[in-house]
Amino acid sequence: MNRLLFSCISSRYGLTIHTIHKQSLYLISSINRSASTTSLIFCRNYASAPRPKLSEVTNTDEWIANSTSTVKSNEKLRRSFIDLASSTSTTKTTTSTASQPFCDPPIKADDVETKHTFKETEQEVAILPADLNKNAHVSIRQLCDYYTRLSKKNLTILVATTAAYGFVVAPLPVNIPLLACVTLGTVLTSASANTINQLMEIPYDAQMKRTRNRVLVLGQMSYRHAIGFATVTLISGVTLLTLGCNTLTGLLGLSNFLLYTSVYTPMKRKHIINTWLGSIVGAIPPVMGWTACTGSIDSGALLLAFLLYAWQFPHFNSLSWNIRREYDRAGYKMMCVSHERLCLATSLRYSVMILLSCSLIAPAIDMTTWLFALDTLPVNGYLIYLSYKFYRQRDAQSSRKLFRYSLIHLPLLFTLMVIHRQVKSQTHPSSSSRNELIPVPM
Repeated sequence: MNRLLFSCISSRYGLTIHTIHKQSLYLISSINRSASTTSLIFCRNYASAPRPKLSEVTNTDEWIANSTSTVKSNEKLRRSFIDLASSTSTTKTTTSTASQPFCDPPIKADDVETKHTFKETEQEVAILPADLNKNAHVSIRQLCDYYTRLSKKNLTILVATTAAYGFVVAPLPVNIPLLACVTLGTVLTSASANTINQLMEIPYDAQMKRTRNRVLVLGQMSYRHAIGFATVTLISGVTLLTLGCNTLTGLLGLSNFLLYTSVYTPMKRKHIINTWLGSIVGAIPPVMGWTACTGSIDSGALLLAFLLYAWQFPHFNSLSWNIRREYDRAGYKMMCVSHERLCLATSLRYSVMILLSCSLIAPAIDMTTWLFALDTLPVNGYLIYLSYKFYRQRDAQSSRKLFRYSLIHLPLLFTLMVIHRQVKSQTHPSSSSRNELIPVPM
């Protein structure tokens, strides 16, 4: 810059050259100060907006480009300004990156109302509240509410209900203490699995409307507290299933926990096969109820597992259809995102399989009476009808109807199965008369 000014003025105007030289130094120093100020403002506004372009970081780039004649000098000055801004913001920031796991760059604690961490993806910046304040006071009522939300209350109730139905459908008289043990043990193991699932998906849950209000995303509970809750519920649940019921039921509960947290949850971001793996997770709880009652896995337990496995395709595919863009934005590899036709076809296919299983297989293996096949025809037939409409129309209304009916279909199906079940005359597993079947009095 000084050379450029010197070339434009004659040597006899030495005083003028000296004056312009001072002005140019002052101008450069003011540019440095403006770059530092701009960098601080940029760091403050980073949490609420995606990363701006280089031309938006400082307003001095245009002056630099116009006042330099070569590309090399322009790039040199541009890099020096960026380094100055980054070094200033680093020294001024009080919160370190190590204390904010998903934070880049870190944010000062006094710049925002609460601490935030944020995860930047290719799509957008997701704002994530950090850990709970150590000095915060939480009432017992709030803590119970946080626990139920960590456990995904509705999902846990559904899982425990299917386990209880599996116990009641089993061909032995109902034992209330055993039923209580398997139901409570399933609730505890399911709560632990759902908590670990939320711990693993915090930055991704924050990018979806359906999950961005979860406890860990909002920072209402610390990560350590959530891990402790998951550990206590897992140990309690598996112990209750093992000692209260039998070893086979406890092993099924533990294996289902591992399958959900170690296989299904990571696979959601890698391949669409996660839907089939998740259906296996949902098919195990009724088998746990069956084994808690009978102590073994036979054809009836396998049929229950297949019914739950098949039911989850029309249920989950219809649920995910209307939020498939959110799944895509969060980076989940779901069938509804990349294979829409397959998503529609599997819902219809497995709905037909449910009807065939109830109408033919259940009575054929003496699990139910033949009246069960007749009574379940309208229930399963309407599920097939809604699945077909979903397959043909591919709209939000048809998917919503299918999802709502799937919530009614499963309890109706299991209730009819309980009504038409066949029980064995003896309760002891080693009794020689266990193979004698009598219909349940209506």
